[in-house]
Amino acid sequence: MSTTSEPLAQESPSRGESRSHRDADFSRAVLEDLYRYPRKRRWIARLLWLPPVGLLGAHRFYLDRTGTGVAMMLSLGGAGAWWLIDFFLLPGMVRAFNADQVARQAEGSPPRSLSFMPPLGGGLLPATPEWATKRGGQARLGGDLLILGLFGSALGAQTISTGNPEPVLAVLALIAITILGARWDALAHIPILSGFDRWNHRLRLFYFVTDPGGPLRLALRPIFGLMIAPFRKRARAEARLYLQLGAWFTVIFTAMDLLQAISLRGGFSLSVLSLFGDMFQTMVTVYLFAAPIGAILTTHLLLERTDRLLWTLSGVALLAVLVGMVGFSPLA
Repeated sequence: MSTTSEPLAQESPSRGESRSHRDADFSRAVLEDLYRYPRKRRWIARLLWLPPVGLLGAHRFYLDRTGTGVAMMLSLGGAGAWWLIDFFLLPGMVRAFNADQVARQAEGSPPRSLSFMPPLGGGLLPATPEWATKRGGQARLGGDLLILGLFGSALGAQTISTGNPEPVLAVLALIAITILGARWDALAHIPILSGFDRWNHRLRLFYFVTDPGGPLRLALRPIFGLMIAPFRKRARAEARLYLQLGAWFTVIFTAMDLLQAISLRGGFSLSVLSLFGDMFQTMVTVYLFAAPIGAILTTHLLLERTDRLLWTLSGVALLAVLVGMVGFSPLA
């Protein structure tokens, strides 16, 4: 988008149409917020480089280097060596990000966070996605309920078997952000949560312009998405969105674990092997379960379903998690 063109905005609801049952994500104000070309700050990158979050690649996620950020997280900063090298590389990475944003703005391309979008000029987004007519209906709803039940129970069972509740907490946060982000404008003004809210707006915009497919495709997309990501731009964009979510939750949970371990008796009581295992497990589980659940809820949100149905779908997912936890409990 050029500096002189205006971003797309969603068409206004027709007379008599309830605005409360429409997706308000793509109003002109929201798109103007998404279609910014923000520059990264060196001091913030330096702050995120500091341990413990720096060893998990937080500074690389900040600079939109998701792939290398995941690699740094899973290697604990390359056993510290890669992390130390990044201290000297950070200024160049910040300059490279900002230069790319300047170039995108000058040529009229979307910002890096919306790289999956085509160049956009003035105009209006349609009131509903182009794929809406072939993705609605009771059959679709039944298939989505089945997928939510299967994935929810599997997540609950996995939580009991590993004793790690963090993926469940991440999925709960995703459900809350998905629904509240579209219905509660105040979320965009709360520190930290505003970043997740903006991420979720990008996810909704991605699915608005990309056919999410049927329930089976949604269930398998975490795995097949990674397989075809090297060959398809939009597959890379979708995988990156969910990897960013998993990475940030992994960074948050791991940082909390590290601080708690350091505070116990004034010493470090958490083994590196245990820390690495928890990180890997959280990252993989959040990615595998957040992708289908988030895609299903976002699809129904874009189909302009009522809030009652969205809450029902979320309730089915949470109930399935509880069933999985109870069914695989040692006392069961």
